[in-house]
Amino acid sequence: MRILVANRGEIARRVFRTARRMGCETVAVFADPDRGAPFAREATLATRLGPAALDASYLSIEALLEAAARTGATAIHPGYGFLAESASFAEAVVAAGLVWIGPHARAIERMGSKIEARAVAEAARVPTIPGYDASQADADLAKAAKRIG
Repeated sequence: MRILVANRGEIARRVFRTARRMGCETVAVFADPDRGAPFAREATLATRLGPAALDASYLSIEALLEAAARTGATAIHPGYGFLAESASFAEAVVAAGLVWIGPHARAIERMGSKIEARAVAEAARVPTIPGYDASQADADLAKAAKRIG
């Protein structure tokens, strides 16, 4: 397996170390300012994503998928931050025929909404702190604030 890590810096380096221990090859992606950074040197392969602008590099789903195709990556690990919490990215990776190393896109969507995440947790009987998700009218909010504290 060849894993492209869609992240940079120490996060990418940690994923690379674990992947190597598992016998996997790794692909670093870098924006122009990161070309000589340690994480880019430590991967099995490294490839340019684009210029410094995040939307043209680390936040570009298209650029990341092109990098995966260019390097023969078979899987993508999102790292943390950037697109790690993007259900669209997870879906695009799977649609491209690659392995997504992360939560299922639906889980990302559900956990991205505080109200839905709370409902999922409560349905699973996970303890939650007191909260309020009903009427947003001032009087109702004031009553809830008094009750919750």
